[in-house]
Amino acid sequence: MNERVAPTQDERVLAALAHGSILLGLVSNGFGGIVAALIIWLLQRERSAYVAFQALQAMVYQLLGLVVAITAWGCWMLTFFASLFIPILARPGAYQEAPPVPMFIGLALMIVPLGLMGLWTLYGLWGALRTLQGADFKYLIIGRMLGR
Repeated sequence: MNERVAPTQDERVLAALAHGSILLGLVSNGFGGIVAALIIWLLQRERSAYVAFQALQAMVYQLLGLVVAITAWGCWMLTFFASLFIPILARPGAYQEAPPVPMFIGLALMIVPLGLMGLWTLYGLWGALRTLQGADFKYLIIGRMLGR
């Protein structure tokens, strides 16, 4: 039989810290959480397969989240500046008193990258909660790719 031993309290806390380090990313341009998960992985890869797997998942998830966030913000910036400058370039004198209406639509589209970042963070925190409870948490795609 290949029965898994339940993780200890210390292992659960370390795994939850690795996933929860996604909050550091919010205040460090994404890198703080990645570094924290990397450190936990480096320190635990020989000691605990459970913590090492959870930390590796958290690190890859946060790195992927950084790439997604940069891409989403880049797309938003292109959309916003296009919605501002294309109408102005098309009719330079028409916007002396107020900006073009499409600019406000472009500005409102800021909710897309903010929403993506919010959902990404919540899923990482869900991983922290599940591992703190002792579950063998796996991100939908990353967990399978890293396999354990």
